[in-house]
Amino acid sequence: MKFAKMLYCTTVLMFGCIMLSSACKLTIAGNKGKLVSNQRLEQRILKVEKTLTETIKSQEKILKKIMMAKTKTDPLPLDMCLEDVSMRKMTGQSSSQNYRKYPPRNGVDGNLSSMFHTRLEKNPYWWVDLGSSFSVHHVEIWNRGGRSYGNRLRELDVMVGPTLSKMKSCAYHKGRIAAGKHLILKCSKTTKGRYVKLGLRVKDILSLMEVKVFAYGTTCLNKT
Repeated sequence: MKFAKMLYCTTVLMFGCIMLSSACKLTIAGNKGKLVSNQRLEQRILKVEKTLTETIKSQEKILKKIMMAKTKTDPLPLDMCLEDVSMRKMTGQSSSQNYRKYPPRNGVDGNLSSMFHTRLEKNPYWWVDLGSSFSVHHVEIWNRGGRSYGNRLRELDVMVGPTLSKMKSCAYHKGRIAAGKHLILKCSKTTKGRYVKLGLRVKDILSLMEVKVFAYGTTCLNKT
């Protein structure tokens, strides 16, 4: 959405400058520096204004079509207020496999070559403390690669709440998640909380390369 708005504004600004510049050149070149009547000048300005308005309307229609097509295939809203609120925040998990290089903090370090890893256990989970309460819209995950390891991920719950003991369901993915897949798990409805927990409903290992929690940022109006 940010890119689309920037593209639109840039197009309008550039075209406006070009048209105004062209109008000035036409006035000077066509009259060889002589003064023209207010009526003729007004007509030329109106013509430029009309052309600019028609072009802007045309650009708006094209942009609208692009955005409408995006909403049909992309689960994310056209909203510039959403931001990742989990980067390098405090984390934890249900267990460790004595892998010092696979701690829970690897899930929010911004590095897709590192991962967190629990033991083989019933209902393993991982959590992140966002530091304060946010209205969570969706969570993005990056599964680890390799069929023998990545295909373990299945029956995944995403929970949000004010504490780890008091949480509500945000999203649920039934079945397996393919190895190496980047998945967007949108909350069934915007869920407010400080903690976000990912857990499996089965006995297995929970390991992911990266997790990002997207919520309505503090710079925007707090949405619920």
